[in-house]
Amino acid sequence: MPLGAKSKSSGIWSGVIEKCERKLVNWKCQYLSLGGRLTLVNSVLDALPSYMMSIFPIPAKVTKRLDAIRRNFLWKGSEDKKKYHLVKWEELLVSKRGGGLNIRYLSTQNNNLMMKWLWKFASPEVSLWKEVITTKYGMEDKWMTDGVTSPYDCSVWRSIRNLRLLWLLVKDRTKCKVGNGEKVAFRNGIWCGQETLKQAFPKLHSLSQAQETSVADLWTGQGWNLHLRRNLNDWEITSIARFHDTMARATNLAEEQDRLIWKGERKGEFTVRSTYRELRPIEEQKAGWPWRMIWRTKIPYKVNYFTWLLAKEEVLTHENLNKRKCNLCSRCYLCEEQVETVNHLLLHCKWTDQLWQMFIHKREIKWTKPGRITEVLKCWNSDGNAGKKEERWRIVPACIWWTIWNERNQRCFEGKNNNIQKIKINYLGLYYFWCKQVVIGNSEDVSNVIDWL
Repeated sequence: MPLGAKSKSSGIWSGVIEKCERKLVNWKCQYLSLGGRLTLVNSVLDALPSYMMSIFPIPAKVTKRLDAIRRNFLWKGSEDKKKYHLVKWEELLVSKRGGGLNIRYLSTQNNNLMMKWLWKFASPEVSLWKEVITTKYGMEDKWMTDGVTSPYDCSVWRSIRNLRLLWLLVKDRTKCKVGNGEKVAFRNGIWCGQETLKQAFPKLHSLSQAQETSVADLWTGQGWNLHLRRNLNDWEITSIARFHDTMARATNLAEEQDRLIWKGERKGEFTVRSTYRELRPIEEQKAGWPWRMIWRTKIPYKVNYFTWLLAKEEVLTHENLNKRKCNLCSRCYLCEEQVETVNHLLLHCKWTDQLWQMFIHKREIKWTKPGRITEVLKCWNSDGNAGKKEERWRIVPACIWWTIWNERNQRCFEGKNNNIQKIKINYLGLYYFWCKQVVIGNSEDVSNVIDWL
């Protein structure tokens, strides 16, 4: 951690950027698939800035630089030549359920990591650093210090405490668990129900003489002393009766200290992961996006990634290359009769159709082939009546697409053409290998797998 540096300076992040670039030098010496690069982006490049982001607010300039490093490594890998970025970066940051790759928003992650310090400060644990900060800055309320205004104070705590809306976000997503009642505000704290007593009983609040007292101040051991300014009128009796009914379950204080409960977690503890899911920018949920068929199917991870690209219709067929101004004469490499689009090549080409029919006729299924990849993924399980063999059935579409795409690339770049029988043999071998790795036992052979079909 840089000592004495300005908390908002981009210069203190140079070490983090250098670490990321050094990692890339080592990774570029290896052959990595798109799926492998995605794993490294999510597990390493997203994690390297975490320590600095938990202390300092990340400048927009640094965010753009780290995004560029992650984006270029994901699409270009070890090659220095120009590569197409097939999907917009903003779409990659969306969760997998929403149609993205769940790459981290660095600015949101930065806020969540800094919020963790505010949560730790408000916790009942006794720590030396909390006593030092409390003594130096004073307390705004029983849970948090005053805002830091002096330019000569500690830049670390100033950047955490003064970051816009962070403490308000913490207060909005917590409720109080009463222990000894010394910290919890009787009328302004959320501790008895889903709202404050001030909101639930506004008339009683207006009659109170002590409006900023704690729970412990008003509890006498036998009941609640509300310190009202006057006696209640007859029409106000129902309000005080309703108040006592509400307070009936909160009549005993304990010796332990009061603490905050995080609403988004079952255990009531703040976690960066759950808070990130809640606070990341609102994403447009795609109706019926088949994320389970894409990411939960037990196939090699690079094929999961390839299936995701197919569902996005962003693989580099002639159609997509022409959209990028390559000006090609579009023709399907298999049938040589139609324009090469994603949906034609992998669904409707007469060569590809023979692979689909291998399964459809064998299972005696009446199936009308959908027009798009996403529609196939949505209906495949329900139309296939997979039953106990669901895992095997889920593998079929990805296996067909991977086989056809490899055949297409072999014809395009190597000039080697396999006949349909050879393609079918390649497909069955690949399908059996994937099934054997993740589904069936060693006792089953190819004939048993085919018999199941």
